[in-house]
Amino acid sequence: MTSVIAASLATGCATVDMTDMATPMASKAEAPAEKNIVQRAAAKLYAAFTNRGFVAKSSGKRVQSAASVLLNGLEDRDLTDTEVVYANQDLPESVVEADIRFASKHVRQTTKAAEVFLEMADIDRNMREELESLEQALLAAREASDAFSKSTEREGSDFQVLETEIAALTRVTDRFGERVRLSAAKDMAARRAEERS
Repeated sequence: MTSVIAASLATGCATVDMTDMATPMASKAEAPAEKNIVQRAAAKLYAAFTNRGFVAKSSGKRVQSAASVLLNGLEDRDLTDTEVVYANQDLPESVVEADIRFASKHVRQTTKAAEVFLEMADIDRNMREELESLEQALLAAREASDAFSKSTEREGSDFQVLETEIAALTRVTDRFGERVRLSAAKDMAARRAEERS
């Protein structure tokens, strides 16, 4: 490379700008790690909830969630066996209320991101990865709600707002599940048509 540049300089060529040559390689390397708005919002929610101790970092319930949503949304379940120790910290009511508001904000942001994405996405887009991200976020939200319910009154206004936000996230997650099921049905119909022809 240096011999080419030296030869160019010797023949009187103008300065060679090498900065643009590195850009395509860098963008190619970064492309696979790129996440869309739904995946980023869901990941942010999950990270915030685990970092704050609302949700256990390893939960067997989370592994079971994929089939549940694909069948017909997440059913209401008792999450009392969650390994969350949040309720055992005996936190002041004001701290718990602030944590609930913090959680509600993250759930709301994830729901809004999912709604925008669903509205803008092409009808034929495969949304399985987004659905999996939303499942994880929804399960984390439900686990957090369960942890909060052991630390405060379920009738409190902050807790009721969180429950409303979780219900909205459940609805949009179910809509993603419907799109995934519809896409799978179309693929199956196309394969059967090919087999018959």
